[in-house]
Amino acid sequence: MKLIKNEAGSVNMYRYVGNFFKARFTKYGDSELRGVWVTTVRNNDFPSKGGLELAQFQQEFQAILGICKAFKLNALFFQVRPEGDAFYPSGVNPWSEYLTGEQGVKPNWGDFDPLTWIIAETHKAKMEFHAWLNPYRLTPSNKKGTTKEELLGRLSPDHYARRHLDWVYFFNGELFLNPGVPAVTQLMVSTVDEILQNYDVDAIHLDDFFYPYSYKDKSSGKLIKFAEVNPDYDSYLTYRHDLNQDIHTWREANINHMVYSLHETVQHYNRIHHTQVEFGISPFGIWASVDEAPGGSATSSAQLSSLSEYVNSKLWIDNGWIDYILPQVYWSFNDELSPFAAVCDWWNGVVAGSRTKLYIGLGLYLYEEDASNPSWQNPQEIIDQINYIRQLPNVSGYVFFTYHNLVAERTQSQALKQALVKLKGVM
Repeated sequence: MKLIKNEAGSVNMYRYVGNFFKARFTKYGDSELRGVWVTTVRNNDFPSKGGLELAQFQQEFQAILGICKAFKLNALFFQVRPEGDAFYPSGVNPWSEYLTGEQGVKPNWGDFDPLTWIIAETHKAKMEFHAWLNPYRLTPSNKKGTTKEELLGRLSPDHYARRHLDWVYFFNGELFLNPGVPAVTQLMVSTVDEILQNYDVDAIHLDDFFYPYSYKDKSSGKLIKFAEVNPDYDSYLTYRHDLNQDIHTWREANINHMVYSLHETVQHYNRIHHTQVEFGISPFGIWASVDEAPGGSATSSAQLSSLSEYVNSKLWIDNGWIDYILPQVYWSFNDELSPFAAVCDWWNGVVAGSRTKLYIGLGLYLYEEDASNPSWQNPQEIIDQINYIRQLPNVSGYVFFTYHNLVAERTQSQALKQALVKLKGVM
């Protein structure tokens, strides 16, 4: 094995070349990873609210493990940093309001460390623990503001964003960390290193929110694209790598540099401590259509792609920067723009011969959010999806979004209730 230089958006990086053994077994010996995302943002899945008594907090998490075991799941993707905050005592990020009820305030639980306990209980249940972080989001999408200053005022008094205003931009009524500011990448490195040094995690996991997605303006109905608003233009002028680098290439290079930096952070920790912590990312399900980029998928060019949002996930696989990729393939077999089979076939081919394992993100939530779609009125849809990816040679497992959709009592969808019964028979 050797290292060779690679140019990615004018930033000098490296990629691994050589032969790789890509393990298809989980930490506990299963040949297939079967996981679920547990969202803490807005208390969607857990805990039921911030500021719970310790006994209720523990009871609710034990209930999650019970549901997971009933479905024979072996991996938990738990959101430890939902909005630039933390579900653990941190010297980098403030306590999360979704844990304590108020951002920056320590839970009234004495010396009890919630994340240490959660990980230990997960491992007792013979499940992997993937520490899920959202890298750049700072404020909730359901509580938008009208100005950057208004939203900064809602953050805890000692929040790093209030001390470093240039790290943050305002878009679609929300605050985001700016990937183009070098100190922001260092913040992510420090966050990941802190988790690695203090917690027995099996993986560091990022979701699909990098630069923000476009949105539809409510008053005009117009689609507002980040690239048209350019709230990061001043930082582009300050931090671009050369005068000829356009802003789009610069943005992609910023994300690539962050991913490479976290790869190096995890690998350095593993070398020093003789561990095998993995680094994985769950991008939007379409890298690019074949009409958008050579080698793209057999999907419609009318479909959003991650490449158009500055997320070059294929590059990360080609360069060996991630241990696994978990694309969010949240479509049915009959989807007109992105048929499930076509998307999975493309990813199956992309990881062939690489060091990167492939898991498929399955949209169990669509039984509720897309309930008028005939595909999601069919309880067999999710079963057929699992059976399909199981016959693809390079797929090593799947992960459901999201946990609460596994709880029959929490849905009004009869199709989902029936699908859950069927799932217990195939998993």
